[in-house]
Amino acid sequence: MKNPFNALSRAKRRAKRKGRSHGRQGLPNLEWTGGPVPFLESIHAEYGQQVEVLDQKLRIVEGQSITSKEEDVADKQSQEYQIGQLEQERSMYEAQLNHLLQVRTGEDNENPTGKAARQRHVPIWLYVIALVALAIGEFFVTLPAVQIILGDELFNALVVTGSFSALSILASHLIGLTFKIAIDRSEPQPVSQRWGAVAIMTGMILVVLFLSAARSKKVGSVPVTFGMSPKVFGTVMFFVIQMTFIICAIGLSYYNHSEIESAISSSKRRIKRITSKIRSLTRARLIPGRGNLTPEKRVVQNKAIVTNMRLLEAEYREICGTYRGANMLAQKVSFTEPGPGLTEKPLEIPSERIEADE
Repeated sequence: MKNPFNALSRAKRRAKRKGRSHGRQGLPNLEWTGGPVPFLESIHAEYGQQVEVLDQKLRIVEGQSITSKEEDVADKQSQEYQIGQLEQERSMYEAQLNHLLQVRTGEDNENPTGKAARQRHVPIWLYVIALVALAIGEFFVTLPAVQIILGDELFNALVVTGSFSALSILASHLIGLTFKIAIDRSEPQPVSQRWGAVAIMTGMILVVLFLSAARSKKVGSVPVTFGMSPKVFGTVMFFVIQMTFIICAIGLSYYNHSEIESAISSSKRRIKRITSKIRSLTRARLIPGRGNLTPEKRVVQNKAIVTNMRLLEAEYREICGTYRGANMLAQKVSFTEPGPGLTEKPLEIPSERIEADE
């Protein structure tokens, strides 16, 4: 099946469109005495240039018999050296990966708490989606309270609320991460880090409490207030809602964090990337250089380039024929023959190339 979007199909559509347009304008007419019309001249120049490029490639291939081999030898040695270095690097990462897998598995008699510190129970994609959902929920719960504080300045309220939502989820991530690291007995964390998490949590609780109190005045008649006034009930309700979002984010971070899992994934990616480089260098090393071509391979390259010349000539004639047919059908007067205006010039393909191929 022909591809309607390749270069030849696009060129034929353009030639048909131009031929129909020129034919309706009466170009070229019966009195045309010059050579081909400018469109055919431009097509001839374009394909003639491509033929010259192929002829240049053919001359380069023919001159490879006198090309020095020192450059090819240096390239192959450089590729072999790079392959050796990459294989050493891959071996290092493979050893690191094996060690990480053993650490993740742990000992048979190891305390389950120590193993739990290295496990990831929530996948990354679910963790990111859940955090985004929690940040959106935190935004819309907090926005009315910030609007009350800032008055009618909606833009400022949106900016402040967005910043608070993002920072609260980020702080929840840090707190959950600190809890997870705290149970890892093989890599204990500094005490100051724990106190920092406590300070962040305290600040978040106070901010959420103040925002809940600011919004509580909008709470009107509520069927059940559990013995509390409407304002107190509203403060408690919004405080519990926002803290639930924050606690969920802390739990997600706790169950997602795993230094071992992250290191294992990083080692696998590096091994895969190095293996891809080794594969490409090995493939390049197997391709003969310019000075290592055998006579048989040189003949094959010559025939391939000559075949490309013939294909270009066939495409050139096809495009010119499409233009000529569309032009003659669109003319107001009938043509007994195309005439010089619709007769394309032949491509100048060296005859010795065709003879050598035959």
